[in-house]
Amino acid sequence: MELCQLGAPADPGFRLDLDGTARFFHKGYTVAIQVRRATPEDDLSYYQPQENDPHDVVMTGTVTLEGSDVGAAHAVANERDAHSMREALEEVLRDAVDDVRRTVARLSARVEQIDSQHPAQQP
Repeated sequence: MELCQLGAPADPGFRLDLDGTARFFHKGYTVAIQVRRATPEDDLSYYQPQENDPHDVVMTGTVTLEGSDVGAAHAVANERDAHSMREALEEVLRDAVDDVRRTVARLSARVEQIDSQHPAQQP
């Protein structure tokens, strides 16, 4: 996957701001990335606390459209392993955009259902 990072020099890798954030353009969407240190409290499906490594980070990607978060994804990577970080980033970008598509499709179907049940009243 070719990375298109916004606001960063073009290079084969990617760079995080000092606060652990970055923005990427992927398949027409801007994905905001946040990376933070993983903790044993991260009792989530994508992280097993018993496997806690002090160099593990949780990478979160969010897509916001019209002021609403409509897609999100998470992955765990080892900050000392460039390949692990790259794989996690690719997974987060892909999954966040897929989540946007699922969310928008679900919302569109619901709006159509509501509209068909309550047709516009004519004067």
